[in-house]
Amino acid sequence: MKWSCGVLILALLLTVPSARGGVDVEREAYEKKIAAELKEMSPGALEVFLEANQAREAGDFKKAAGLFKKVYEMAPDFVHALRRQCQAEMELGNRTKALELCRAAVAREESWENLVSLSMVLSRGSNALPRDLNESLDLALKAARLNPDSQTVQMALCQAAIMTNNTFILSGAVSKLKEIAPDDMGTHTLSALSAAAAKNFPEARSELEEAHRLGLPDDTYMEMRSGIGKAEFEYDKLMDSSGPGPDTVDLFMSVGVHGGLIWIGGMLALLIVGWILSALTMRAARRAPSSPGGAEARGFDAVLRKIYWFILWLSCAYYYISIPVLLLLVVGAGGGIIYGFFSLGRIPIKLVAIIGIVVVVTVFAILKSLFIRRIDEDPGTRMDLSQNPGLRDLLNEVAGRIGTRPVDNVYLTPGTEVAVMERGGMFKQLSGKSERCLILGVGVLEGMKLSWFKAVLAHEYGHFSNKDTAGGGFAIAVRRSLMTMAESLAQGGAAAWYNPAWLFINGFYRVFLRISQGASRLQEVLADRWAAFAYGAEAFEQGLTHVIRRSIKFDFHAQHTLNEVVEQQKPLSNFYTYQPQQTPEACEVEAAVDEAIHAPPTVYDSHPAPADRFEWVHALGATGTGLKPGDTADVWTVFSNPDQIQQEMTSQIRASLAMDGIAVSG
Repeated sequence: MKWSCGVLILALLLTVPSARGGVDVEREAYEKKIAAELKEMSPGALEVFLEANQAREAGDFKKAAGLFKKVYEMAPDFVHALRRQCQAEMELGNRTKALELCRAAVAREESWENLVSLSMVLSRGSNALPRDLNESLDLALKAARLNPDSQTVQMALCQAAIMTNNTFILSGAVSKLKEIAPDDMGTHTLSALSAAAAKNFPEARSELEEAHRLGLPDDTYMEMRSGIGKAEFEYDKLMDSSGPGPDTVDLFMSVGVHGGLIWIGGMLALLIVGWILSALTMRAARRAPSSPGGAEARGFDAVLRKIYWFILWLSCAYYYISIPVLLLLVVGAGGGIIYGFFSLGRIPIKLVAIIGIVVVVTVFAILKSLFIRRIDEDPGTRMDLSQNPGLRDLLNEVAGRIGTRPVDNVYLTPGTEVAVMERGGMFKQLSGKSERCLILGVGVLEGMKLSWFKAVLAHEYGHFSNKDTAGGGFAIAVRRSLMTMAESLAQGGAAAWYNPAWLFINGFYRVFLRISQGASRLQEVLADRWAAFAYGAEAFEQGLTHVIRRSIKFDFHAQHTLNEVVEQQKPLSNFYTYQPQQTPEACEVEAAVDEAIHAPPTVYDSHPAPADRFEWVHALGATGTGLKPGDTADVWTVFSNPDQIQQEMTSQIRASLAMDGIAVSG
């Protein structure tokens, strides 16, 4: 649209008076209004003001500038004189002086008149910078909000829109002009420019002919007609030589639209299925198993597990299928926007650079997420079971009670975790040759009874028996890929609402989490049944309650202990037996425990509420027959050297603090 800028000035500012139509009517009423204002302020200044207006109309802008300056000196509150001095200086080519005066007028009063004048000064001149043009558009928009029904304001908005190549705002301003002055020459002139910018050349020629009929000068008419013809020729040539034909464009658009709808529909379908499965899981949890004495998933429970397994794998497949779609969408959107700038003939360098950076960062993040590999590290400190035969025998006993293979190794951590996992490739997991691991937080063992410990272990072994830990590598890989992509986008500054990849991550992650966590909740319910049938519902409730209580007390203990030893520089030889000066009240701990047990779960939680789990296992009527008379003893009795274990974990805590630059002695 570069050709149209000079034409706009010719058509709107230098046309014959009879062609300005509604603008002159508006101006006449306005002149009477401000003359009355000046007469009240300074009657003597009115005569000078009228003389200045006559000089301006006669084209003597030098004389007009001097007289307007004199008026402003005589009536300092008459800002109209300051603004008109600005306009006169601009006509004289003194752009710097004009900007100074117009900015002073806006500083005195942000009226639509002052805003329009500053906008037009900023958008005129061959040395107008991009920031000047953008400011010009902002000022014109503000003026349009103050006085949207002014023909002068809408024309100024059109000029600013043309200078910034903003066809959207130009189209809106032209539509408003057609309401205000439908029979005005300027309206049809601007409408011709707007239609040409939108590549609607037949309408552009029609509007130009109407403007010519209403008084558009012949030379301006011919220049615009030639410009429209040239633009149409170049556009047709581009489409014929390098662009796809209409049929090809329609085909691509059809495929893209239908493909996009299928892609989005797939995610919505997964979301709906996830919601249904979550509801079915809660129903299955409340229903007693079909076999009164067994905990294996049968009947509807077995079918539900298989459906969850299938949908989870389908979600993983959908994720990897979405990757090439996402790459095409990001590159296509970014390239399309940049191509649009080139086709308009005006390239905002900074914006193009930002778009390019976002596309590059996003593509890198997507590709990086595909090649991330998990580092197979020990989940804790490996325990030598040969040195702890009591614990080894207990693990074998519980495994025999559940009817599954015992864990191969126990890994100790300083915290309160109790979990199981399988290590090894997919083939090893499915063939039963993987390494079965028990992750055991030393912090959970304090005050735990053997009966409770066995019930908790029975729950974990139930996961092995139900094959919950086998074949989950696909889902873990998807979650790891998602996290890697999100982290890379955030680090690269591309994690924003306008990035399709970021929108996909946020949407798919919620869908995937809903499905995977729903499957996890079902697994927990079925594993609870193993514990209840093996050692009784009461032992399981006591064991899980102890784990919750110890986790809460451990957090209190860690906070007060570490604060104290660091601030007072005390030695820390055994974190677990250290008694800090400040300890939580028993009622405070129990309140937190009660809240944790009864807290309602969300659809994104991996476990049902503990209170619900207790209710469901008690409904089984399972008393358990696996407990022995000595199971009321403390769990530490099956460990050969509890003090040594606690000291080793304390050493790990000190090492972690040292990595953060905090030195604690032993």
